[in-house]
Amino acid sequence: MATHRRTRKPSQLNPLKLNLSKVLNPEHMQRLSSIALLRRHWHDIVGSMLAERCEPIAIEPQADGSLGLLIAVNHPVIASHIRLLHEDIRKACFKRCKLQGLRKVWTRVQAGAGIREEKKVRIHYEVHCQDLRLLAQSLQDVKDKPLRKLMFNAGAAQLQFYKTNQGS
Repeated sequence: MATHRRTRKPSQLNPLKLNLSKVLNPEHMQRLSSIALLRRHWHDIVGSMLAERCEPIAIEPQADGSLGLLIAVNHPVIASHIRLLHEDIRKACFKRCKLQGLRKVWTRVQAGAGIREEKKVRIHYEVHCQDLRLLAQSLQDVKDKPLRKLMFNAGAAQLQFYKTNQGS
């Protein structure tokens, strides 16, 4: 007796933004997107020295219909510095992130505030080109480009490790 196995419909991945928009109103979603964009470009907006000591934490609507930016700072001296630079920060937010309607910038002292810049480490491989060519040829059947690149970098690091530790 043949039994038919019931198959379920394949699941589909939806962007997180679509699911959040069902819970939050469009204005709140726009503010969340804007703060994420500000955080991503914060080092360019205020500079590395200041970015490591402060961070944008909220965009809030004001009574006059404009927006206000709340910045967490790790020290009161940084707060006074932000107050002096508020006009430059406002302009940079518009220039880098197209954030319109930003009129007010204020601060709040918060321990540990700041966005640390990630240092990109470049790995220097001291292996022969022929070894790298053979490695690349062995990975040519991998169709997923990011996976192939990751596998190549791992293989090259492994070759460098063996060369360093074997003394060859």
